[in-house]
Amino acid sequence: MWFEAIGLRNINGLMEKIKLIGTYLEVEELWDINVNLRIVRIFKSRLDELGKYKQLRETIGNIPNLRVIEDVINKTINPEKEIKDDASLDLRDIRLHKKTLNMNIKRKFEELFEEPSLSNAFQEKIITERDGRMVTPVKYDFKGLIKGIEHDRSSSGQTVFIEPLSIVSLNNKMRELETKEKEEIRKILLRIAELLRNNKDDILTIGEKVMYLDILNAKSIYANENKCEIPIVNNKEILSLEKARHPFIDKDKVVPLTFEIGKDYDILLITGPNTGGKTVALKTAGLLTLMALSGIPIPASENSKIGFFEGVFADIGDEQSIEQSLSSFSAHLKNVKEILEAVTKNSLVLLDELGSGTDPIEGAAFAMAVIDYLNEKKCKSFITTHYSQVKAYGYNEEGIETASMEFNTDTLSPTYRLLVGIPGESNALTIAQRMGLPESIISKARAYISEDNKKVEKMIENIKTKSQELDEMRERFARLQEEARIDRERAKQETLIIEKQKNEIIKSAYEEAEKMMNEMRAKASALVEKIQHEEKNKEDAKQIQKNLNMLSTALREEKNKTVEVVKKIKTKVNFKVGDRVFVKSINQFANILKINTSKESASVQAGILKLEVPFDEIKIVEEKKEKVYNMNTHKKSPVRSEIDLRGKMVDEAIYELETYLDRATLNGYTEVYIIHGKGTGALREGILKYLKTCKYVKEYRIGGHGEGGLGCTVVTLK
Repeated sequence: MWFEAIGLRNINGLMEKIKLIGTYLEVEELWDINVNLRIVRIFKSRLDELGKYKQLRETIGNIPNLRVIEDVINKTINPEKEIKDDASLDLRDIRLHKKTLNMNIKRKFEELFEEPSLSNAFQEKIITERDGRMVTPVKYDFKGLIKGIEHDRSSSGQTVFIEPLSIVSLNNKMRELETKEKEEIRKILLRIAELLRNNKDDILTIGEKVMYLDILNAKSIYANENKCEIPIVNNKEILSLEKARHPFIDKDKVVPLTFEIGKDYDILLITGPNTGGKTVALKTAGLLTLMALSGIPIPASENSKIGFFEGVFADIGDEQSIEQSLSSFSAHLKNVKEILEAVTKNSLVLLDELGSGTDPIEGAAFAMAVIDYLNEKKCKSFITTHYSQVKAYGYNEEGIETASMEFNTDTLSPTYRLLVGIPGESNALTIAQRMGLPESIISKARAYISEDNKKVEKMIENIKTKSQELDEMRERFARLQEEARIDRERAKQETLIIEKQKNEIIKSAYEEAEKMMNEMRAKASALVEKIQHEEKNKEDAKQIQKNLNMLSTALREEKNKTVEVVKKIKTKVNFKVGDRVFVKSINQFANILKINTSKESASVQAGILKLEVPFDEIKIVEEKKEKVYNMNTHKKSPVRSEIDLRGKMVDEAIYELETYLDRATLNGYTEVYIIHGKGTGALREGILKYLKTCKYVKEYRIGGHGEGGLGCTVVTLK
């Protein structure tokens, strides 16, 4: 967990201790309560801040706030678990008097130590304590020199511990103060106990949450330390464990198990000799099931699935009892009888060495009968046995899957690998032969084995060989899959690199095209300015019109070159013939004359100019009634000394500014104010750029104090 639950205690027992009036808790116990209240409060606060873990927040959410109790305990007890001097006024005075008295006692002893006539009398010039009174060690031969009370002697008898008479009254006073101190502390503790009793229900609620958090914390610590996962728990009767490990075996040494009960079969029958790991496998299945159903993460893959079994029944190990006069087999039968009476379809049954402890033939028959019963009940079962008859029976029965624990015949030791689908084979004679027993005995033993058993063992050997071949094929296939995955990843990375390079080329092409188009727009604006503000003959106007058309064509061609680099996207036309629009390339308003959809361009007229421009150079604007001013008359139209362009687009603002400056010049203004606001600064930058080339402007500056500052530009007109 992300929460350190250090210091959590079971505080409900402490509340039981003070249920009667007049009882109180010791300082250490009060500190435990304080720690619990603080930890739970901080935990709840951090949980609320995260906003996650809904179920946990709902569980902890109704915890009462007992900060007042925390504050009282913190003001009373320090982190060293001692009552503070200022826990009460009386306690403060008592301890202050004790401190003063202690200094007086030390001074009296120091005066005694400095007495020349007594310099040889002291064993050591120190102050110590005996029976709660201040004394000093004196040599036995000189004890008569110091008048006082003897309280103790050393083991050798050479030193006596004497309380000088001059100290007796001071020691008495110290004992009185200590008694008062204890009584005052008792009163303080009684007051806190009363406060706790008044909040008993809330404290008990927190105590329950503390135990819940402590369990949760223990689970999380265990899961982290043992690499556990939360399996899939559902209502299906299934037990599917993947890479399962026994919790008590070192995770670096344990061999993981993988099996599934409840899908293709209901009973998993593990056969083979003892000491191969059958019982460990069975215990792993049972223990991990109980852990998961108890809400504890299990040492297995997160893909493991565990059904919500109504009961888990087990008969494992030897339970012979002298007191009950039960043999191993009788104890075994008693357990099996109780299990068979209680099991249902939604039960998990674990039976270790079923039918063992009696005659092998009868034991095998009994085991097969029990397995039949469990199979009919469709009860999920995990059973181990070493009987050959049961082994052959399980291999042929529907609803039963046989398995075995792998044994290495070369090293004569088990590998503890679970081999599902392969019955266990007997290795007794093979082991005996490897260990050097006489061949005559081995041959004789083989002769005693029935033909049926030999056929079974031969069948198991063939199955094992084919299974090993299948495992090798799986491994080769897995390697090929991994190689293919690596190749796909490599190809994916190369594709990403190519895509990145392509995007960089496209970006560069767009930037270059934009640069060129901006240059062409500037040239176009200059040509338009000549037409509008200079008196030229018609021939010059025609030449300028021709230049504009050439620039417009160049713009389209450059745009088409750029579009060829990427996938061409059709532009949606949102204007019609007769609409008033703004043409970016010439920085002027115009009217739509004709729309050419195939070429994605439109014919427009701006004043006396007619030209064709691409769709993306056209911007829709709100229709405004254009004011026409007669430039040939000397009559002045009223105009203000300032213009407010805030909230307008740069192109629109420049259009209005140009008209305004024309009127301001006509009205004889020498200085005007352009209000553009601060904002992002884009409008200000666009206006300043226009003012640099405006024919009406002599100079300009940013507004000063009282003029609007950065939100205003002051223009001096020619």
